[in-house]
Amino acid sequence: MPQSPKSQTTRLILINKVLPWFLVGAVVVYLIWRFLQVYIVNLGGEMEGIGRLLRYFGGILLELLLVWGLALLNFRFIFLRFATADSRFKNWYWAWIGMFALLCFAWLEWRTDYEPEFADENVLSTILLTSFVVAYAYSADYFRTKRAQLALLKDKTMAELNVLKAQIKPHFLFNTMNVLYNSAQKHEDETTAKLIFELSQLLRFSIQEAAEEFTSLENELAFLERYIQFQRLRLPQTNKLDIQIDINKQGEGAKIAPLLMIPFMENAFQYGISLNEACFVHLKLNVEGQNLVLLLRNSIAPNPEARSGLGTGIRNSRERLQLLYPQRHQLRIKESDNTFEVTLKIDL
Repeated sequence: MPQSPKSQTTRLILINKVLPWFLVGAVVVYLIWRFLQVYIVNLGGEMEGIGRLLRYFGGILLELLLVWGLALLNFRFIFLRFATADSRFKNWYWAWIGMFALLCFAWLEWRTDYEPEFADENVLSTILLTSFVVAYAYSADYFRTKRAQLALLKDKTMAELNVLKAQIKPHFLFNTMNVLYNSAQKHEDETTAKLIFELSQLLRFSIQEAAEEFTSLENELAFLERYIQFQRLRLPQTNKLDIQIDINKQGEGAKIAPLLMIPFMENAFQYGISLNEACFVHLKLNVEGQNLVLLLRNSIAPNPEARSGLGTGIRNSRERLQLLYPQRHQLRIKESDNTFEVTLKIDL
């Protein structure tokens, strides 16, 4: 009779989780038993010696827990804040490590009553303790980054799958838009025709180029300009709306991750445009060789939705920048009562 899925799951849990730890525990218990057996025989069963042994093991366990706790606190509250790739205070982290080593040495000296014969041991212990704290922080950060990369890879795979699903009949979509475009031209509605045309080009880029890991900088900037043109067409012509775009491109042959800058533009138009109040979107983008500098400022529309914080697109862009351009980018976001500002620098 075949086993039920529930019984199979229980069996897998026992095999993969319980059994390995049972074997490890058995080995540890055996080693401790052998050590105690020899030690107790040598002591002749003296209770005082056994007590000293237990205190000795208790002291070692307490010291290990203390060192582990210090390493964990250093990683959580200091390393992640000051020593990560996008931090501007890396030198302060190493200043803290130097102070930490000094405090450890001072504590060890105090424990040994400042006896000169223990100075070399205290120095060695300080070096080992400080090295463990630093190594723990970098190792934990490495595994944290790997987990983030795996999560991003999973999200990328799901996004590609969704794109493939959307491409089942892309010709039908574009043919339909062509029909709408021709219909708008036939009725001499040039504004609607231009909107349909620009939208079709945006969709074409999103489907074709976004599937690639990198695209040419020329294509990315052309997509950005087309998106801005689409926004200009859909918005009414009014003196209250100030859109200024300055794109200076001199990066021949450069590559960039696709759709990396568009979330910032979407955020500017979504939260910065008001049809009733004076508003603005100012973009200045300069590319020289392999260096890209983007400065984007926009007003914040006076409505609750505009003050709900950063959108998912900007959070995704921040994560993509950290993974694709580690230590090769700077992203600063500044928000005031009525202005939102993004400064992005990338070494392509």
